[in-house]
Amino acid sequence: MSLGNEVGKLDLAKNRILDFCLMIERHPDNVAAALYGGFVGSYLKELDPEDMKRKEVPLAEVLPAPQGGDDTGLTPPLPPIDIGKHIRFPWASEIKCIAVIPDFEVATAKARSVLPTSYAKADVIYNLQRVALLTTALGQSPPNAELIYDGMQDKVHQPYRKTLIPGLTEILRSVTPQSHPGLLGICLSGAGPTLLALATSNFDHIATYLMDQFSKENIKCRWELLEPAYDGLTVTSSDKSQHAAMTYADAGVSIDSGNELVQSIKAAVASTRRPGADAEIGGFGGALDLAAAGYTEPPILIQAIDGVGTKLKVAFAMDDFSTVGIDLVAMNVNDLIVQGAEPLTFMDYYACSKLNVPDAVRFVEGVAEGCKQAGCALVGGETAEMPGMYQGKEFDAGGAATGALKRDRTLLPDKAAMREGDCLIGLASNGAHSNGYSLIRKIIERAGLAYTDKAPWDSSMTVGKSLLTPTRIYVKPLLPAVEQNLILGMAHITGGGLEDNIPRMLPKHLAADVDVSTWSVPPVLRWLKGAGNVSSREFARTWNTGLGMVLVATAGNTDDLMKVLNDAGEKAVRIGKLVENQGQGVVLHNTEIWEKAS
Repeated sequence: MSLGNEVGKLDLAKNRILDFCLMIERHPDNVAAALYGGFVGSYLKELDPEDMKRKEVPLAEVLPAPQGGDDTGLTPPLPPIDIGKHIRFPWASEIKCIAVIPDFEVATAKARSVLPTSYAKADVIYNLQRVALLTTALGQSPPNAELIYDGMQDKVHQPYRKTLIPGLTEILRSVTPQSHPGLLGICLSGAGPTLLALATSNFDHIATYLMDQFSKENIKCRWELLEPAYDGLTVTSSDKSQHAAMTYADAGVSIDSGNELVQSIKAAVASTRRPGADAEIGGFGGALDLAAAGYTEPPILIQAIDGVGTKLKVAFAMDDFSTVGIDLVAMNVNDLIVQGAEPLTFMDYYACSKLNVPDAVRFVEGVAEGCKQAGCALVGGETAEMPGMYQGKEFDAGGAATGALKRDRTLLPDKAAMREGDCLIGLASNGAHSNGYSLIRKIIERAGLAYTDKAPWDSSMTVGKSLLTPTRIYVKPLLPAVEQNLILGMAHITGGGLEDNIPRMLPKHLAADVDVSTWSVPPVLRWLKGAGNVSSREFARTWNTGLGMVLVATAGNTDDLMKVLNDAGEKAVRIGKLVENQGQGVVLHNTEIWEKAS
């Protein structure tokens, strides 16, 4: 089909080529995989009888004999549009395929003839379940060998073809993830006789073992190490004299996909509009009318920029991008509010190798949700499609927020006003927020957990779902306290934990004296500390330990501040006081309680 498309200069898109292919052979899995590349699932639509009446149209997956009518060449049948549907599933980059190819063939007709005309209900249900499992399990990083091995145990084809391939049953049973580390699963490739073994390491050892088993049946084999061909069908010409017209899409950048994304997110973006910012996208920049936003005099503008970090790796493993947009907003607006600024606008940056519109829409919808929680408008963004820069569906994201502080207000922290004896108040976090995920992923891997496993710290959800809990946004509870001048300083507890972030808001002559027994550590952080054998010192400088914000207030304002915060739904607790700095910016007491908890 592709050759005909080129020679005839038909300029058919891949979707249309698929239609023609499926009018020749109604076997969508092979055709779609070859066309689109990667890990592809597909199915056939039911066709109208009118579309099937020409004798050239195959009524089965394999043509029983050459087909065609007298007028085939004169008026060839045109297939309906979108005969087949497909989707590309994520594939973990560390998974490779060992193809062991015996030196004999199994005819397709013979492979089909051994299949029964009916199947046990339990076997059909099992196969449907394993398909649902594998499409997720093969995209998770790190891969779960137990899930994948079980999911590759076909009960509809493989058991009936064992008589066609000598030693097949014994060979398959002798290779497991336990007997051959690095192996994930093994099965027959289609009708056979090729064996496909998925693995992450020890490729030579696994392949050599399988070939040795076949040699016992006097069958010679060769093997190849395969990886998904993500580009699918590509057409190149060796004729240097012809300079075909090229498009941006030929280089891997789809302007149409970018335009589709803009149209798909307009409603979500518009939902973030606020006085002074209409949240309409599609122009060359985002506008903010400070007067309409309530600033009659020129305010002090505060800006922040940040990203999500390696928490994105968990989102990739779970194929869930609905919450990391909230994280992106939180990491920025929380840095604005600690300076006393009201967040007004937000802009995001989304970079990928190939734009996957549904994934990007889910991400931007999360950004919009975060903006609504913070009361700021999403006034624009940038989507950068950069072929070759990222692997598969992976992307990176950054964001920038702008806030304002009225002229009559104090820019926080007000270090000059801080004194020994001032109170420290902590606001609860809901987990790891968006920091320390490189260590988190290492601990999860060492514990032998998959992101789809039940979380040891919360059996009501999976590991991945729990770790994707979005960062809390503290803007709306804190703004009233800022406006009432109840706060001297605030620290957003991010990377560096308590030890690195609290000193950033203090004058050099003061330190924070903190009693860690005054607040609860979230179960996920307790478990991570224990499973990773993380020392209390490292715990306090890696994660937030259960506090997303730490505030400083005078002793006289503390009760009023606590009331404002608790009325807003916060879990505010007194955690300590300011003392003279003796060489440590933060002094932690009662850390032994962390050791007992973990």
